[in-house]
Amino acid sequence: MQNKLFSKNWNPKKIFPCVFLLSIFTLYFFPILFEEKTFFLRDIQSFAYPMKWYLARIWALGEWPFWYPNLLQGVPLLPLMHPGIFYPPSVLFLLKDFIFAFNAYFLLPHLILMGSVYALCRYWQKSIPASLCAAVTSLLGGYFLALASVYYHFQSAVWFPLILLMWQRYLAKGSLKNFCGAVVFLAFQVLGGSPESAIFSVLLIYAHSLYLYKECDKIHGFFRISLAIFALVLIALALSALQWIPTYYFLQEIARGSGLDYATSTHWSLNPGSLLDLFLPENLMRFLENDIGGKSYFIHSFYMGIVPLFVICGCLLVAREHKKIRFWLAVFGTGLFFALGKFNPLYVLFHDWVPIFNMFRYPQKFFFLCAFALVFLVGLSLDRFVKGLSNDKSEMKKLLLALFITAMGVAVMFGIHPNRSGLETLMILLLLAFSIFALHFKMINPTRFFYFLLLLMVMDLMGKNSMTVPMIDKNFYTNPPALAKRLGGTADSSRIYNGMLLDRSSKTSTPTRSESRKIFTPSKKLSILAIQLASRDQVYPNLGAIHDLAYVDGAATMKLKSSYRWYKSFIFSTISEKKIILERSNVKYWVTEDYDQMPSNLNPSGIKKVNVLENALPRAFLVGDSIRVPEEQLLDLYYNSKFDPRKQVLLTEPVPVKKTENFSGQVEELSYPPNGVNIKTNQNGEGFLVLLDNWFPGWHVTVDGMPQPIYRANSFYRAVKLGPGKHNIEFSYVPVGLIMGVYISSITFIFLLFLVFKSARARQ
Repeated sequence: MQNKLFSKNWNPKKIFPCVFLLSIFTLYFFPILFEEKTFFLRDIQSFAYPMKWYLARIWALGEWPFWYPNLLQGVPLLPLMHPGIFYPPSVLFLLKDFIFAFNAYFLLPHLILMGSVYALCRYWQKSIPASLCAAVTSLLGGYFLALASVYYHFQSAVWFPLILLMWQRYLAKGSLKNFCGAVVFLAFQVLGGSPESAIFSVLLIYAHSLYLYKECDKIHGFFRISLAIFALVLIALALSALQWIPTYYFLQEIARGSGLDYATSTHWSLNPGSLLDLFLPENLMRFLENDIGGKSYFIHSFYMGIVPLFVICGCLLVAREHKKIRFWLAVFGTGLFFALGKFNPLYVLFHDWVPIFNMFRYPQKFFFLCAFALVFLVGLSLDRFVKGLSNDKSEMKKLLLALFITAMGVAVMFGIHPNRSGLETLMILLLLAFSIFALHFKMINPTRFFYFLLLLMVMDLMGKNSMTVPMIDKNFYTNPPALAKRLGGTADSSRIYNGMLLDRSSKTSTPTRSESRKIFTPSKKLSILAIQLASRDQVYPNLGAIHDLAYVDGAATMKLKSSYRWYKSFIFSTISEKKIILERSNVKYWVTEDYDQMPSNLNPSGIKKVNVLENALPRAFLVGDSIRVPEEQLLDLYYNSKFDPRKQVLLTEPVPVKKTENFSGQVEELSYPPNGVNIKTNQNGEGFLVLLDNWFPGWHVTVDGMPQPIYRANSFYRAVKLGPGKHNIEFSYVPVGLIMGVYISSITFIFLLFLVFKSARARQ
């Protein structure tokens, strides 16, 4: 009986694809899985690791991390979106082993992408081998691997195949369960931190539904499909409201809230010449040893494999009559249209006239439309190609022509870049040509052709993209460098600044990216790996935050208007003025570009000299008087060497205070619980507590348990009026709009559960 049951459930055709795909996944990520390596580089170490580390730390205390005190003199964390506080896979950071959770968090999107592409192709009734080819292209495609370094775009994009799968099942069957699935996965895209991915996903499935609907579908016709799409978007927005509503209010307080100018928005556009990299990519085997000065990319690889490129050429020649193939060819063209950015003369029209389009930057990331088009064209067309090769000589000739065109593109690129792996690629195309002949003349059957093709694809993608995802020993994060051991643990009392102090006399222009790099990077040229190691060793922001360091500056995808004002004031100042600005921003430690210890075998990056600014203001202090100053004059006075911020606070509104001769007071205790600040003070008369943390909507304060107003002090900071005596001051932060968002999302979640329950009851 047991054997009979076992034989009934055992289906090698279902088990083999899972085993094969997991084997390829394991082979590629073997160093992460078994050799104690981890992910780093770009946004992973600048944003993902420090912010996820902080997330795990606060969750361990049983709280939610709404505010990030260690960066830019304090910034909202939840409204930034990319930290993904409400992004469901972030639940992994409840695990005690942070490195394990961190690795699992970055491995999961690759698994989701690979598995969902395979499932979608099987739903389209494509063969197992064709579906495997599409899944392998998605897993090992250079664009998706490279996009992983910009993690929030990647973790949003990977949900698109599941959205499309759920949506198509809903259109075909009218099942509320599948509708709810599409809603949930679309909400995941929003929560993942890349709303533009969600917008393009909706537009894609809308176009797909209108162009490829079937009369037998339960939901068809322009009106019904449009109504269903509207409901999808509305409910997905309601489900993710706890994230985007606080972000909406946050946008009112940032410089980017009114949109980006055209030059900034299109900074990293896809150069038309880079399209040739689709034929033969840059050799990435020594990628980390490249000179960082030559870095001119946002995505460092667009290579999706030579076989998918042959497939798209073949589709143009022999499969244009299929509506699905025509649709994805059009998607590929649409992706190129947007990815070209400033190299596309029509892009400016979208930037200037399409609502919220000017909020998005770096058009290169829109190549994800092309990448998905290539993946799906592989799954959709290979069965068609194999059938044509077996029965139609003219189709064989056309596919060989497509193969020849592809080979010519590779040959041209190899001639231009002889250091790239052109011979290996040409050999793969030659083997593919032999297999096409063998299939046509019945020397091999379609199954063997498919699996030989799959082998060629794995060889090609593994060889070309093996270094597309840089990995490093986990002690890159876990072993504190010498400076972190010296300065770490000071976040609650003082801030640090890293870099040179440059004189800048002109105040008529805005700071440029090159000027900011002079501040934050060494002046000599270094390799990509060397600069990452030096940034870690010299505790540059943002990574140093994991060692409990607080920064006056740093990097953020969206910066407060106050951060821009501070930065502009700092850049356009003399060296002596810069020191005053640092001191009045609670900066006690200045990590200079001079060496305290020269580079050695023990410390390859050396140890930089730390200057202690003795006149740095404390994080919190008491003053006995205030001055009302117009906003436009406030900074000039605050940074004036003749002004004493320990005696007076600068406000933009009148606040009466009874002056006390010989005013004195002291902060007896200061601590930073999650999303708050607790301070105990004692003073002999009326005055103000000044806290050198960013003022921002959403902060509240109680003095001895009674709510009090928070005044914007010294342009950037917070002040609270206090009477004489001892006081217990408690600041707390809740993002504006969060409570509303939680209510909306909770009601929507209950509504979706009701729909799923109703759908399940209807099937019984």
